Amino acid sequence: MSPLAHAGVDQAYVDSLNISWADNERGHGPSGTAIRTGQLSLTHNLLTDPDAAPWREGAIQHGIASVLSLPLRVDGEIFGALGIGAPEPDAFAAQEMELLSEAAEDLAFGIETLRSKARRAQAEQEIQRLNRALATRVAVNHALIHASDESDLLEEVCRVLVAECGYRLAWVAYRQEDPAEPERQVAYAGSDHGFLARADTWAAGAKGKAYIQRFAAELEAGRPLVIRNRLDEPIDELLDEAIEHGFASAIVLPLSVDEQLIGKLVIMAMEADAFDEQEVELLFATAKDLGFGIATLRTRAKAAQAEATIRRMAYFDALTELPNRLNLREQLEDAIASAKQEHRALGLLQLEVGRNQAINETLGYPEGDRLQQAIAARLVQAVSASSTVARIGESEYAVLMPSGGAEQASQLAQKILVALYEPIDLSGLLLDARASIGIALYPGHGTDSDALIRRAGSAMDQAKRSSAGYALFQGGLDSECAQHLTLMSELRRAIDGNQLLLHYQPKLQIATNKVCGSEALVRWQHPQHGLLPPNDFIKLAESAGLITPLTYWVLDAALGQSYAWHEEGDARPISVNLSAHDLRDPKLLERIRGAFATWGAQPNWIEFELTESALMEDPVAALQTLTQLRNLDTRLTIDDFGTGYSSLAYLQKLPVDSLKIDQSFVTNMLSDDDDSAKIVRSIVELAHNLDLEVVAEGVESRETLTRLGNFGCDIAQGFSISRPIPGDSFRAWEALSTWH
Repeated sequence: MSPLAHAGVDQAYVDSLNISWADNERGHGPSGTAIRTGQLSLTHNLLTDPDAAPWREGAIQHGIASVLSLPLRVDGEIFGALGIGAPEPDAFAAQEMELLSEAAEDLAFGIETLRSKARRAQAEQEIQRLNRALATRVAVNHALIHASDESDLLEEVCRVLVAECGYRLAWVAYRQEDPAEPERQVAYAGSDHGFLARADTWAAGAKGKAYIQRFAAELEAGRPLVIRNRLDEPIDELLDEAIEHGFASAIVLPLSVDEQLIGKLVIMAMEADAFDEQEVELLFATAKDLGFGIATLRTRAKAAQAEATIRRMAYFDALTELPNRLNLREQLEDAIASAKQEHRALGLLQLEVGRNQAINETLGYPEGDRLQQAIAARLVQAVSASSTVARIGESEYAVLMPSGGAEQASQLAQKILVALYEPIDLSGLLLDARASIGIALYPGHGTDSDALIRRAGSAMDQAKRSSAGYALFQGGLDSECAQHLTLMSELRRAIDGNQLLLHYQPKLQIATNKVCGSEALVRWQHPQHGLLPPNDFIKLAESAGLITPLTYWVLDAALGQSYAWHEEGDARPISVNLSAHDLRDPKLLERIRGAFATWGAQPNWIEFELTESALMEDPVAALQTLTQLRNLDTRLTIDDFGTGYSSLAYLQKLPVDSLKIDQSFVTNMLSDDDDSAKIVRSIVELAHNLDLEVVAEGVESRETLTRLGNFGCDIAQGFSISRPIPGDSFRAWEALSTWH
């Protein structure tokens, strides 16, 4: 090992180290071990480590007790080590070693950067050398300058050497990795009359290999080999061939690219003394120029390939190889310009298809990718060759129909829906890939690309609420979207500014006819629109990413009301709803604990209600979150039960206390041939068999309440008991009601 730089010790000490990376006494120190093994090497105490004996005396003199050595590597190859000494034993902690390892990686990267700059500087020098030699080597350098392809360049150089420079034969052979075929001829010129083929056969034999090994080291060293009189060489079988074809002398020139030998250039002449010193120098320089020309062409090819890759990445979706959003926009702009000039209509269809998030989380990302690839293939097959299919989002696609109006666009949408109707098989699961399609038309719905893309998206949202599966843009959608955006902004300010209200709907214990708790239901006192019920803004909050902040506002407000009631001696719990978004919030438990701490609340102050459909979006993660909530000693209820299609096996695993039957079953108990009543009775029996309490919501008549009692239902909630009541009026209502 050669020390190249040091600090903290004198040069004499560094020169005395005599470190090796061989597996011997001088190679068992930290630096030798780091280079030999490729791993970080640490000597905790030079004064006691037996492997440090050769350096112990010098270490004591220089106050070094422990040494850390880090291997330096570039592209997986180790070229040195960074050694660091400290005055105390066991100086290097784990975190410190991790940081120093990163520093060593940065150092290695910097060295490689400098080496790359040096290689580039060398290439620039080769260009200058090429220009200086241009006057004497016009023919060959002309080929270098004008070459655009590596194989064409090699053929042209061989042709020039024979046709313009007067040599008898010239050929280029490249090295191969296959031992059975160590080199392969890639270009030649001259009248060889089959000589090259016979020479290849001879070279594959024992005598040929032995002869070639004589000059292999010269080529590896980057030096040419000159055979001034071919007839004097002991090549037996080829001697007659050489005499017959007039090959009296030859030169073998190494071809190198970036200092790596890639092959050889062989030139044969008729004269025995053809290659004198000046000629060898000229041809050797020509071979170097040729190597540089090859390197340049390869660099250009890589650059062109990289440019094509970058352009493809910029304009095409990597997964499906379909045009992406940027590409679609440009094609749409061109199509609009053509349609305007030719006075015709065109259509843009935007569709959302597939459920990638659920697939990715359940089956993994490869299966989610397969789903999108299958969808893309069906779309391409469904549309005509003149239409463009683009992938513009995770599960969103667009189809540009360059000609046609509403009827043609609707027919195309129907054709796409049919193509996507059949389920897609992923890992044995048949997955529904049906789509929602929005249609926007030029010029009726917009005359520029942005307007058509925006309105096709609006129509797609409308299609999601349509049974037809597709929808044509309607003029009112833009203003509706603008109103939604305004409401989103206002809702955010209402949450931040504490401008919302909570009403509380009583829960009745059926067996005792007494109020046993209440559910907190949020209201928005909008300055222009008045008191807005949850249905008017909850969906808006979900789409705007505000549902979790809204949940935390409700929790805090409910705890504040519960605190006030507890001060009055009322210890009944308040139910608070959690959404699917809330379950995915990593700070959910932290925020709940913080809210409890703020109000000095006990876990029994609050009951959390989670809809069955929210739990089924990600059953595994939901179970983990419910378990964490259960560890807080809070009561948990599955809301809207019967609509989420959860299995009995899954239900048994959930750490919940009660089921709330969805109001769609309760409301219809008296009106739909008793089917809903049978479902309600079954849910009550199922819940009780699992030791769960049963709550029925949507109880709107005394008859329904009585029937629920007969079924054994535990708790009821609905308008027949009371509508939601402001918190400050709740106890006054209860005092005047029959439920106390």
